[in-house]
Amino acid sequence: MKTVFRFQKKKHLQILLLAALLAPASLAQAALDRHALAGGAPQAGPYFTGDFLGGVAVPQPGPAVGHQVYRIAVTGAYGPAAGEVVLQDDAEPALDPIKTASIIPGVFGSVAISMHNFPASSRWASVYRAIRACGTACDRASSGFSFIIDAVKNKSFSDKLAFVNSGVNQLIAYRKDSTTYGKADYWAEPEEILARRAGDCEDFAILKMAALLQSGIPASSMSLVVLQDSKRGVFHAVLSVSTSSGTFVLDNLDNRVVKDTALPNYVPLYSFSTDRAWVHGAKTGESRVASLRGGLAAIAPGEGPTD
Repeated sequence: MKTVFRFQKKKHLQILLLAALLAPASLAQAALDRHALAGGAPQAGPYFTGDFLGGVAVPQPGPAVGHQVYRIAVTGAYGPAAGEVVLQDDAEPALDPIKTASIIPGVFGSVAISMHNFPASSRWASVYRAIRACGTACDRASSGFSFIIDAVKNKSFSDKLAFVNSGVNQLIAYRKDSTTYGKADYWAEPEEILARRAGDCEDFAILKMAALLQSGIPASSMSLVVLQDSKRGVFHAVLSVSTSSGTFVLDNLDNRVVKDTALPNYVPLYSFSTDRAWVHGAKTGESRVASLRGGLAAIAPGEGPTD
């Protein structure tokens, strides 16, 4: 049975996601070669650097031309950020001060539709509870994670994002869920990820959300975004942080923190923030359309090609 998401104003919105909610998954092998990190805890230092990003050897992406961000609301405030700004965005000046927003539906220039009883919401609910409870237990599970938390507590907003992104990318190795858990799409809790010292793309995003939450970033400003990378032809997941100066993306494929406008090949499918779920579409006239063979059940970030 197929569900077509309808909009009240059909003239202005074109949904990207027309999916069979319970279709059987049909998955292919990963398109990227995965390289495991050498054993041992990460070395403490001002920043984590290296050629291996979360266990995946990838080149630095070239510059991309961004597009206009669709905004619905900007509310709330986190406060000014001071000190060295390490966020990279060629089109915008340095952020000082910077304020966070409660939630800005529309990451990667999309239009977001709030969803109730979304199929994956129950999985996210248990993970989000674990993210909020990730404290002493997570510190015990990983001295490296504890170091990241301690290191960013007194840093500026920009430095918190940069340090957590690069730190978590070096903390655990990239490993597909099918290899680690024997199933295509398993959403692990932070303590479980740290104990295994490995995870796929959404596991990196989950750890980053837990770390930033402990460092004082509001949960309502952060979203786990499941998307399709149109350039690589794979499903992927990242952490986004919404601010009044734009939305920033923490990605296990890049130690840099960049704005969503720098990633036009990322087509969002759905996202979670606090206890809310969103399905993402596009404004009329845009050519970006996700390819979903097999429906929502076939979406397994980090498992391989989408077709």
